[in-house]
Amino acid sequence: MVAGESRVPLSIDIPEDVRNALEGRWGDLSLHLREHLALDGYQQGLLSLAQVRRLLGFATRWEAQQFLGSHGIGVFDFDPSELDREAALQELTHSRSSERG
Repeated sequence: MVAGESRVPLSIDIPEDVRNALEGRWGDLSLHLREHLALDGYQQGLLSLAQVRRLLGFATRWEAQQFLGSHGIGVFDFDPSELDREAALQELTHSRSSERG
């Protein structure tokens, strides 16, 4: 948590047997829900990487990137056409340098 940053509690009402069943499978429901809020929020473009880091209490950006990556969410969002142009430019640069020497 960032010094001076305020946090607000969020609660939901669920039947006790449902809570018990979920906790039996997932463990800490609060953590599980925060993780899924972070995953969904980031995927939908609602949360930044910094917000994911703070929501989950990670000390570093790297931890947040690892968390997202471990759930199959790419942190570096590139347009495929951008990547194609970059690859073509790299190939052109490489072929020119090999022609010279």
